Amino acid sequence: MLLNLHTHLLKKQANEQIIFNEIIPDSEEGLENFSLQGTDNWLSAGIHPWYINEQLYNLQLKKLAGIAQDPAIKFIGECGLDRLKGAPLPLQEEIFIKQIRIAEDLKKPVIIHCVKCYNELLSIKKIVRPRVPMIVHGFNTKIEIARQLIDKGFYLSLGGALLHEESNALKVLKEIPLERLFLETDDKDISIIAIYQKAAEVRGLSMEELEKIIFDNYLGLVGNV
Repeated sequence: MLLNLHTHLLKKQANEQIIFNEIIPDSEEGLENFSLQGTDNWLSAGIHPWYINEQLYNLQLKKLAGIAQDPAIKFIGECGLDRLKGAPLPLQEEIFIKQIRIAEDLKKPVIIHCVKCYNELLSIKKIVRPRVPMIVHGFNTKIEIARQLIDKGFYLSLGGALLHEESNALKVLKEIPLERLFLETDDKDISIIAIYQKAAEVRGLSMEELEKIIFDNYLGLVGNV
């Protein structure tokens, strides 16, 4: 089974298990009408830093805390920090920490969006000391940052950047411990098969070996299907 850790698209290929991301809305109407879309799939749900409403974030957190109890939701997120877009960074940090607390209460891992905020992310982990696993999704940053994150217990999920020969993600793939690796398509209409094939080639594995490693990683985080 090809586990796609993080996608915004409901369509999937044969032998693909997606984890579809549900983004908590940022308007009163959206919050009132919100319902889970992909309940026949595995889901993640979170307040994305781009969509934090400075007036409604308490309602957003309440909505997340409620729906996150649904067994279809395997992960909290994507949530996190973005220096380039979204709410003011101090508010992003506050909402991120509160989502980590929800994840802790429900014992569900966290999928993290992080753009140019890795020092802040590491600081939050040091201060909050979450027990739930934390996965940085769509990682395509310098190998030195990857090493720091892995050293502090993070998992990394790599995506379409693996298909570009000069990408940071490809350099990270060559070094990352396989037990900390996930693969994803994110918001791109690309084949998860192509991503697995590239990763298997780079690491000298068969597709079947890589599929098993990543699915075992998932079971290690979530503990059930």
